This record gives sequence, C-alpha cells and structure tokens, in this order.
Amino acid sequence: MNKICFLDKDGTLVDNSQYPEIIPSDKLLKNDVIEGLQYLQKQGYKLIIVSNQSWVSKGKHTIERTKQIFESLITQLKEYNIHIEEYYFCPHLRSMHCECKKPNNKLILEALKKYKGDPKKSLIIGDMDRDIIAGKRSGIKTVLVQTGCGKKFLDCDPDHIITNLNAIGEVIDEQNTKEHNKF
Repeated sequence: MNKICFLDKDGTLVDNSQYPEIIPSDKLLKNDVIEGLQYLQKQGYKLIIVSNQSWVSKGKHTIERTKQIFESLITQLKEYNIHIEEYYFCPHLRSMHCECKKPNNKLILEALKKYKGDPKKSLIIGDMDRDIIAGKRSGIKTVLVQTGCGKKFLDCDPDHIITNLNAIGEVIDEQNTKEHNKF
C-alpha cells in the first residue's frame, strides 16, 4: 500500500490572493511549498492534487483552460524535481450536489483506489475547512495550512495546523516518532 499526500491547489500550492479577479491561479507559492513537497517525496509520498474549480460551471473558464493552468503548475514544480502523480478537479457548483466537490470525498477515494493508497498512511493538506472535512470522511490525516484562507478555519478540527507546506516535516516526524514509540 502507498502513502499519498493529497494537496489542495488554491491557497495551498498557489497564490489565490487576487481572487476573484484572477481565477484560477498558477502562481506557485515557491517560498511556502517547495521544501515541503520535496520532503514529502523523500518520505515516499505520492503527490496528488485535488481541487474544487467551480469557475468552469460558472462559465468563467473552460475545462481545457483549467487543465492548462494545472499543467502549468505541474511544469513549474518539475523545475524543482517535484513529481505530481495526477490532478483531479471538480468543475461543479455547490448547488449541483455532486459527490466530487470537497467536502465530499469521491475524488480522494478514487485516487486512493487507483494508486493503492493506504488511508492510515495518507494525508490531505489544504487551507479550508472543506479540505479537512473531505480528509476526515476519507479516513486520512488532515493538515490545515495557514496560507490562503487557512487562518479563517482554525476551528475546523484538523489533525495538525502548520504555517505553510514547508513545515510538513514537523508533522511527519511527529507521526513517525509516535509510531516508533508504539513498539
């Protein structure tokens, strides 16, 4: 079974401070994410992006344009030897009541199955309560980053809160220490 780290895109990996004027964004939060993503890879995590992209249903972007933005982000990350296994996004409006829009967890469950992910060893990192809820519904560890909207959702009961993705090593090291002390 594999360890998977699910990553929200907007506010977690990319700057979304210009929302709604610039949507969606591919402006990588380099100073907040590169070291953390490299650390996760070294720890054996598969990196998968799971994102809500309702601008498609709102008519502000096409599926093709949204995919181009994700591909641009992946290309930028490759420059730092960071490999994203795949990205998933929900193009629906909340009013459509789909199963793939976070806080629902259809996309996470699909990726866990496809990549033979172990929920007990996997986690989700995001900046909103819906990321945390989707992770809990999937039985994986949850990490709230305080980039993006993260400071607004400190009461959403994540397993861990970190300033930005670069601090993920603290969480993983703590987890590894707890597991080691069990024996």
